[in-house]
Amino acid sequence: MTTAERIEPGFRSQPIELALWGILLLRAATAAVRLERRDVVQELLSMASAAAARIGTDRLDYATPFGPTNMGVAKVNFLVEMDESADALRTARTVPDLHALPPTWRARFHVDCAIASADLNQDEAALRALLTAERTAPEWMRYHSTSRRLVSELRGRERRRTSPLTDLADRLGIDG
Repeated sequence: MTTAERIEPGFRSQPIELALWGILLLRAATAAVRLERRDVVQELLSMASAAAARIGTDRLDYATPFGPTNMGVAKVNFLVEMDESADALRTARTVPDLHALPPTWRARFHVDCAIASADLNQDEAALRALLTAERTAPEWMRYHSTSRRLVSELRGRERRRTSPLTDLADRLGIDG
């Protein structure tokens, strides 16, 4: 937050300045989520959303994406982290073109959707989201602990011996 406050852009700031400021605000919001400071999260998301709207397009500066798409993905992630699964899924439906983001970021978005779906006992939707994440970034998926944990949880809830979920667990090397 200190750096974000120091570089806070003005009305005539260049897109790169707005993007860097927005990225810093999202990093601060991540910390606020972990501290369970929902009011701070909302304030930071509001400011970062304004920066993304002002830029109007997705950018990649210093290997970090920022813009309307990344804002939508970040909102979904924060809602999942704050156990607001129904809001996370509603927000996910409004996220613009995911192809503006790197594959691992898109995969993480789909995992967040899977987490929210599983939390709402929508296991088929969770599986579809996990399979999309795997198609998007298969190597990342294999080593992503949250994805692996969710696949194990869903597998424990499933009654069938063979299924697309069992196949996914096999590809990820999950015993069970």
